[in-house]
Amino acid sequence: MKILTGEIDPTKGDVTRPKKLGVLRQDQFAFDKHRVIDTVIMGNAALWSALQERDALYAKPHEELTDKDGMRLGELEGIIGDEGGYTAEADAGLLLDGLDIDHSLYERKMSELQGGQKVRVLLAQALFGSPPCLLLDEPTNHLDLDSVHWLQDYLCEYEGVLIVISHDRHFLNSVCTHCADIDYQTVIMYNGGYDDMVIAKTAVRARVEAENAQREKKIAQLQEFIARFSAGTRSAQATSRKKEVERLQTAELAKSNIARPFIRFQVDQASGRHPLEIKSVAKSYDGMKIWKPFSASIERGEKIALMGRNGTGKTTLLRSLVRNAPGKIEDADRNFAADGGQVIWGHNASVGYYAQDRSHTIDKKTTTMQWLADFDPRATQEQLRGLLGQMLFSGDDAMKSTKALSGGESVRLILCRLMLAKPNILVLDEPTNDLDLESINALNVALQKYDGTILMVTHDHDVIDEVATRIWHFKDGRVEDFKGPYADYLAYAKEKAS
Repeated sequence: MKILTGEIDPTKGDVTRPKKLGVLRQDQFAFDKHRVIDTVIMGNAALWSALQERDALYAKPHEELTDKDGMRLGELEGIIGDEGGYTAEADAGLLLDGLDIDHSLYERKMSELQGGQKVRVLLAQALFGSPPCLLLDEPTNHLDLDSVHWLQDYLCEYEGVLIVISHDRHFLNSVCTHCADIDYQTVIMYNGGYDDMVIAKTAVRARVEAENAQREKKIAQLQEFIARFSAGTRSAQATSRKKEVERLQTAELAKSNIARPFIRFQVDQASGRHPLEIKSVAKSYDGMKIWKPFSASIERGEKIALMGRNGTGKTTLLRSLVRNAPGKIEDADRNFAADGGQVIWGHNASVGYYAQDRSHTIDKKTTTMQWLADFDPRATQEQLRGLLGQMLFSGDDAMKSTKALSGGESVRLILCRLMLAKPNILVLDEPTNDLDLESINALNVALQKYDGTILMVTHDHDVIDEVATRIWHFKDGRVEDFKGPYADYLAYAKEKAS
C-alpha cells in the first residue's frame, strides 16, 4: 500500500497514479493545527490550495489589489467552482456526520480530538472530493457498526477504483469485487469478495497438491523400475525412465505465510441457571446520564452483544458489571460504581474479562510464559507451552519479552489467559481489535462453540451475526433489550423505523 501511495519506492517496476488520490493517512498528528472541517476539505489538494490563495488575496487592502490580482481571483473562483468549493463545507459535513463526528466538533482544532475521532476525520478527508482512486488501510478501525455500515454503503456507490486493506470479513464481502491474496511469496488476484477468494484459493491449492501427489506416485514407480533393470538387458528402458523422472520432478510447494490460531474456551464448572441479574442500574458523568436505569435477567448460555454508537456507554456498562464480579478479575476497576441499582452475580459464576483498554493488562517486565504462569501457578510448563503454541507463540516466542509484543500478540496472549481460566462467563470489550482476519475467524468459531454465557462489545458484523442470541442496543440514553439474534433485530429495527 505504501508503494501505491508513493510513500516508499519499489525495488523494481513503477506505479502510475491519477492526479487526485484519496489516501487514508496514518499520521494522526499531522493536522493538529487545523480545524476539523478544514482537515476534511484538505483531502482535495487543488481546492484547498485555491481557497488559501483566494483568501490571501482578499486579505490584502483594497487599494493594494492589482489588475493581475483581479485576474488571478477570477481564475481561482473558476477552480473553486469546478472543484465543488461552494458546497465544500456542506459536503464535508455530510461525510463527518456519516462517520459519527458531532457537528459541535467541526470548528475545533484536530489537536482537541481523541485518537478514534481523528482517524474518522482522516477517513472523511480521504473520501472528500470524490477522487478517482481511494487507498484505504484499515478504514473500519475505530468505527462503530453504524459507521461501518455507512462506509460500506458509501463505497458500494463509489464509482472509482478502491484498494483497501481490512480484517473485517463482512466489509470485504460487501464492498470488494476482487481480492489480491498475498501469500506463498506471490500476489494472486481472485474474483469476488473474501469468502469467494477463500473457496477459490482452497480449490487451487488442493488441485496442485493432488497433481503433485500423482507425480510423486508415478516417480516412485519409475524409480522402482530403474532400480530393478538399470544393469540388465532392459538398461535402455531404465535410461528412458530416468529422463521421465527428471521431467516429472515436482517443485516444492511454497509454504503459506498465513498462520491460524486455535482458540477454544472451555467451562470448568457450569454457573447457575441465572448467572447475572441487573436491577435499575444507571450511570452518569458530571451530572449527565449516560443511560437511564436498566434492568435485565440473563440466563445461562445466552450470548449478548452490546451495540450502539461510540460513546453511548457500552464499555461503561461492562465496567460497572465486572467491578463486583466474583473471583480475581485482573482488569476490573473495583471503584467504578454504577449510580444506584444492583448487579447480582448468580450461583457459581466465574468471570473472564477482556478490557478494551488493555494498556495495563500485561506486565511489561516479564515474558509471555511467566505472565501466564503467574496467573495460574498450578499449570504445568507443558500446558502453558501447548496453550501458547495454539495461539502462535511457538518455539522461542514462548519466552518473548512482554514489552516487545505487537498489538495482535498482546490480544492473543490475553485470550490465552481466558482459555487457561476456563470461566463460565466471558465479558469481552472489543476483543477483535488488532487481530488479523484468520484470528478473528478463529475467535468467532470459538465463541459460537462456547458453552458459557457471553456479554460482548464488538463492531464486527459477522461476529455479532453468528454469535449473538440477544442484543442490547444503546441509543439516546436508553438500553433496548432485544431477545433474539442480530438478523431478527435488524428486521425489527427496520419495521420500527418505517
